[in-house]
Amino acid sequence: MKIDVDLVVVTHNSGRVMGAFMRSVPDCVNVIVADNASSDDSVALASASGATVVEIGNNIGYGGACNVGAAAGTATFLLFVNPDLRIKAGAVEALVSAANAYPNAAFNPQFFSGARRRFKRWSRLLPQSESWRGAPPQGDCIIPVLHGACIFIRREHFEQIGGFDREIFLFHEDDDLSLRLRQAGIELQLAAKAVVDHAEGNSSARSIESGRIKGEAMGRSLVYVMNKHKRPLDLPAERYRTRLRLLMPHVLFNKARRAKLQGFMRGLNGDPIGNFGKHS
Repeated sequence: MKIDVDLVVVTHNSGRVMGAFMRSVPDCVNVIVADNASSDDSVALASASGATVVEIGNNIGYGGACNVGAAAGTATFLLFVNPDLRIKAGAVEALVSAANAYPNAAFNPQFFSGARRRFKRWSRLLPQSESWRGAPPQGDCIIPVLHGACIFIRREHFEQIGGFDREIFLFHEDDDLSLRLRQAGIELQLAAKAVVDHAEGNSSARSIESGRIKGEAMGRSLVYVMNKHKRPLDLPAERYRTRLRLLMPHVLFNKARRAKLQGFMRGLNGDPIGNFGKHS
């Protein structure tokens, strides 16, 4: 039996993980795939699995694609997930149960990467005093910030704050969403009985060029969100630290790491971003 959840997953050349992801999704949810101009078999795999596929046509970024996917559904609850997730049995039902118990909250599940527990303790948009201290929580509780790889939220709350900020192409969109939810009086909660496995960083095919683009996006997003939320950002110090990292042997002799950091520097400097779809 279907439950009142629209699961929205954003793809961009995500074919190598889509099959396993779709097999992990329970039949009880409606799956909406928002595709950011994939050139691989992402769309074919999603369609073959019975998902509703929205082909956006160009790469508008993660948050923008989440908004498009959300608009394609009508369910009471939205579940935004990365395609490099594996949803454990009972996780969606546990999220719905948590939302019914805490109706004024948005949620993260527990994240694992294999046997390793992962927990987002802080955001640069928040004072250090609000970081999570100590061991990751084991039960339901309020958390400082949501991890964007899996966010469960009531549609009315998502629409109340205007969804994801489309100006953020990639990175920090979850921090921005978290802060705006908090400002609207909506709590951020851990739903401890919901568990997902996250192979972090594998949502899209990797290459030196994609690493450079991600680095640029990270730099630009950092500057944008810090300015938007009036948080202090020492750009000269940020650039200096990045230059030092570029000289470290494990970066200097690794093309992929070097390209990503060089991209990050370009993003900090506001240099033109590569082929991002909406940016030029």
